[in-house]
Amino acid sequence: MSDPRALVDAHHHVWDLAVRPQPWLDEPGHEPIRRTFGTADLRTAATRPITGRRLTNTVVVQCIASVPETRDLLALADGDPLIGAVVGWADLTSPAVGDVLDDLQSGPGGRHLRGVRHVVQGEPDPHWLQRPQVERALKAIGERGLGYDVLAVDRRR
Repeated sequence: MSDPRALVDAHHHVWDLAVRPQPWLDEPGHEPIRRTFGTADLRTAATRPITGRRLTNTVVVQCIASVPETRDLLALADGDPLIGAVVGWADLTSPAVGDVLDDLQSGPGGRHLRGVRHVVQGEPDPHWLQRPQVERALKAIGERGLGYDVLAVDRRR
């Protein structure tokens, strides 16, 4: 039986600014988090209960549009039992996206890949998700049993 006090964080970021810069952190308002966050930070969070519940598992999510970052996250998950899953990135406009996903899933930590996301809110084309190549990529994601996380804002406001 599972522990009813267990807590899964479904969206967690880790980054090492000495290894991979995070340009989005230069935007105003990100000053409090403009530093490296690693698994030690995850461990600290895991030792402190949140509303009486203990963090037992987390999903790490890509921060930048980078397959190498996704590979690093998968390798990190492979070596840390606190990380249960990874939501990575692949170029959804590439005709080779299926091959990239296959490579990620078969590589180190590939069993942890559960989804892909693309920061759609950064795309100037409001119909970006409906482009034929993106729709083809979304199909490839689904065929591999992966989810797709949408990050978007409502531009009608």
